[in-house]
Amino acid sequence: MHDAISPQEDTSALSLRERQKALAQSAIEETALRLFLRQGYEHTSIQDIAGAVKMSPRTFFRYFASKDEVLLGPMRAAQQEALIALRRTATTFTPHAALRVMLIHLARRYEEQRDGFALRYQVVMQSPSIASLFLFTFVEAEPVISQALSAHLEGAMDRNEIRFLVALHMAALRVAIEEWLEPDDIHDDRENLVTLLSQRLDQLSSLSLKRK
Repeated sequence: MHDAISPQEDTSALSLRERQKALAQSAIEETALRLFLRQGYEHTSIQDIAGAVKMSPRTFFRYFASKDEVLLGPMRAAQQEALIALRRTATTFTPHAALRVMLIHLARRYEEQRDGFALRYQVVMQSPSIASLFLFTFVEAEPVISQALSAHLEGAMDRNEIRFLVALHMAALRVAIEEWLEPDDIHDDRENLVTLLSQRLDQLSSLSLKRK
């Protein structure tokens, strides 16, 4: 009869599997990004990526559903985390303040992964169609953010007004990211993303006050 596996051993085994999975995913991402830069995203196949990390395409799909997920998955994961921050603050903050908290949280997550995001930005800027896919990651998040915000406002704002407010804030984030990641031979001491985003959000607040 086999000895029973203790909860501690079971947790340790699970943790090891998780670490192994994370290492494999990281290797796939790094390899894929190098191939995307060298060959172009559209000319790099899953077979190319799998072969470069010495695995089969079938094994690749255990870690990623598609090339799209390799390229843009970290952005979408960070957006999901930021939604949690929004839901925590939406009931006690104004809509503007709640969105600001969410976006600053998101900016900090992006800063933690700056090298990876810089590589991804280089890849997406190689092709108009992939650049459109990059932009779509911001647009596709807007309805989800709007819905999360609406759920806590209990009719205090019109739904279309919320959608417009969210779109403006996401545009501010996109512009700040472009400033942060685009090559700049003049300004080597580029400011961090949180600072750039804060400046753009302050501009939004300023415009709102001028309208009043």
